Amino acid sequence: MFLVTWPMLAFDIVPTVFAALLLISLGNGGIRACVTSLGGSQFTLPTQSGALDDYFSHYYFVYTMGVLLSKLAPPAVRARTSCFNMTECYTAVFGLLAGSFLLAWAVFLFGFGYYRPQTPSGNNVFAKTLRCMLHAVIENIRGRKPADAQHWLDSAQTRYGRRFVNDVKAFIKVLVLFIPLPIYWSLTAQQDSTWTYQAAQLDTDLGFIKVEPDQVKSLGPILLLLLILFMSQLSIIFDKLGILQTSLDQVRCGGIMAVLSFLSAGILQKFIENNSSTRKYSVLWQFPQFLLLMLGEVLLSIPGLQFAFTQAPKSMKSVLTAFWFVNNALGNLIVVIITEIDMIKLQSDEFFLYAGLLAIGIILFAMMASRYRLRQEEHFNIPIYKNTTTPTEA
Repeated sequence: MFLVTWPMLAFDIVPTVFAALLLISLGNGGIRACVTSLGGSQFTLPTQSGALDDYFSHYYFVYTMGVLLSKLAPPAVRARTSCFNMTECYTAVFGLLAGSFLLAWAVFLFGFGYYRPQTPSGNNVFAKTLRCMLHAVIENIRGRKPADAQHWLDSAQTRYGRRFVNDVKAFIKVLVLFIPLPIYWSLTAQQDSTWTYQAAQLDTDLGFIKVEPDQVKSLGPILLLLLILFMSQLSIIFDKLGILQTSLDQVRCGGIMAVLSFLSAGILQKFIENNSSTRKYSVLWQFPQFLLLMLGEVLLSIPGLQFAFTQAPKSMKSVLTAFWFVNNALGNLIVVIITEIDMIKLQSDEFFLYAGLLAIGIILFAMMASRYRLRQEEHFNIPIYKNTTTPTEA
């Protein structure tokens, strides 16, 4: 992307942009899945269960800080620098981002000798999982199911062994829980699109400062950072009230907060659409929807990520955390599909549609989660935001 912004370079820009986006996708996909499991595997359970709990909160805090900086720094650099006889300099923006990542990469490599190494299994675990499932299906079709089999995957135990088959069972159980969740990420993705467009229809003059519509979305990461800092205190209240005791409980509650957020956005949009006066509503009316959505994210994303890691079999932690992040991509795809169908004319009705879809998804998730039994094997389930946990051995 840095090269694309140089006008004196004579090459076709479009293929270069697509190549850059492909490299970004590959790099982001590999980093987000592996860095989570790499960090989590540095802890010894159950003696460091509290530290692992803190790790996921700190990881998401740092991640959110990066999101906030990416929303604030690039627009400021672009607007305040000039190059190639242009008033806005995108070359400086991409140069800053590339330089920052190189610095972060150097810091990561500097600590390489201090990390606890994880020996690769030598096999493609995901491919082996697919082969195991296919073999089990074929064996069941041929009627070669063992007499003591209690699960359709038990037919693969002869070739793949009881331990790996049990790992695949655990993998599938968690993966099924993810099915209703992509719609949640279709809501969070709209902070940069429909919510920014909504901000453009509001009065962004706060009296002491005037903000641009595309700067309003920075409120989300700011609120999220504050909520992450205070959630450990709120967990004490949750304990006293006997609510939100497990990560699955928190994911359900987070989904409900996101539903309320888009209901709030839809109500505000209705007022905007029905406003016949020239006076605009204040952009401060977006604060409730941002607060609810960020509260939903801190209750859903962090416990959900920790749930994916702690409930995954030891050999499949990177694979399962990767599928957790795939939800994000599927959420963006849902937004594209609904936008391209273009059946809903009013933006307010579209907000209500997303709220309804997520409500249905959370109901399905709650039904499936009620039948899920937490794994208590070599890695323990650790409720989020708790620094003192006594695991129960299987």
